[in-house]
Amino acid sequence: MVFGLNDNTYNGLYDAVSEIGQSRTVRTGNEWILVFRTFTQEPDVIQDVKDVLASLDIEDIRYIDSLLLIGSKKSVKVDSSLVEDLVGDRTRSPVIISSIKDEIDRDFGFKIYDRGPHRRLAARIPIIEIKDFKDEFTDRIKDNILDDGSITPDTLDDILSVYLIADETYVRIDPGTFFQEIFDLPQKVTAKTDGSGRPIPSDRIIVGESPRELVELALSRLKQHDIYRDVQFVEAAGLPYSFDAMAVQEDDGVLLKYIDAPSDDNVLPMKLFMEALDVRQGWILTSIPDSDSQPLNKWEKDNISVLTINDL
Repeated sequence: MVFGLNDNTYNGLYDAVSEIGQSRTVRTGNEWILVFRTFTQEPDVIQDVKDVLASLDIEDIRYIDSLLLIGSKKSVKVDSSLVEDLVGDRTRSPVIISSIKDEIDRDFGFKIYDRGPHRRLAARIPIIEIKDFKDEFTDRIKDNILDDGSITPDTLDDILSVYLIADETYVRIDPGTFFQEIFDLPQKVTAKTDGSGRPIPSDRIIVGESPRELVELALSRLKQHDIYRDVQFVEAAGLPYSFDAMAVQEDDGVLLKYIDAPSDDNVLPMKLFMEALDVRQGWILTSIPDSDSQPLNKWEKDNISVLTINDL
């Protein structure tokens, strides 16, 4: 999308960066935009994108909706899909994490970083692996941030990402989810509702590769559906069974359930409930299986898919 500076709706972002070659991530409504002041009067899209991406990684780009290239005469708005194609598979996240890990107190210390165009919040967790995250850690993080007072609801909009860092692994989570939990903020997006129209309450902080994150990632693929969480089925098929979620859109329905180690014993009840509820698909969410485990695609003929974090 190309436009002159006098007639574009992003004219207000012109002052977001003051110097040629400078970039900054800003939030406009529900859109993340990476603003870059180009070296030429009229942007050279390919070259400018390569310039601005020199210090970014693929994870940064996945959080951005578009890139706004501002020249002195014209501006160009570039969709993030093109930017993602150009950056390829390059990832610098481990480098970023390694550089900041030693700067933060391991005992739930945290810090805001302004390196590069984005603001990031990093928090340390006193565990070896992030998969060992416990629910009570959420309260410790929340108390530390609230007691410090340097982060307030008025200073959150330009924080692009939040890292929770253990000794050997880390997870990057959505800042909206994180700060909603910390500050008890209302959701900025339309809340999902249950069958009676009541909003479904938000969950705890999502942890990387946890059962909860797998469910959230799966649901993100079903945004156009009506979502029902923690569904308890007793009468259907004559068996008591619960599911993490049910997603419905007209005649398309999906049942979701997390299972540590899927087996035929788990699949039979799901098949029965799919038939009883006229649901077309069943998604079993699980951790990445060992290399010696049996193939997990053997139930696809029954419209039951087994999905890991790599699939989501």
